[in-house]
Amino acid sequence: MGVTHFLMLSKTNAAPYLKVARTPQGPTLTFKINEYSLASDVAQSQLRPRCPKDLFKNSPLIVLSGFGTGEQHLKLMTIMFQNIFPAIDVNTVKLSSCQRIVLLNYNKETKLIDFRHYSIRLQPVGVSRRIRKFVFPVE
Repeated sequence: MGVTHFLMLSKTNAAPYLKVARTPQGPTLTFKINEYSLASDVAQSQLRPRCPKDLFKNSPLIVLSGFGTGEQHLKLMTIMFQNIFPAIDVNTVKLSSCQRIVLLNYNKETKLIDFRHYSIRLQPVGVSRRIRKFVFPVE
């Protein structure tokens, strides 16, 4: 089946938790969830929510920020998060297949990780809005 990682959500009386486990030999990382927003709530707050039918067809790009301090636990988290999604070959990837980004930002003062998941689209730069609307109609 090719499953290498599990992301498991649980809730105790104290707080909700996210466990990231690598199979079959581990490790397993456990994170306490401080705040979260449901996808349905985010979509309701947007004027024009973007969710094309093939949005989840390809893996997202992963962007890690603030993990480069050299501490061992941050190195382990970096490796785990990088290996959840397959590596992308920048020489052969089709830009149109890149429709999502997962942003993980580590704040060293608060020791919290912001986990954000964005939908993106390819858009030409330096082209007038009328031409852009003609070439790339709104989804």
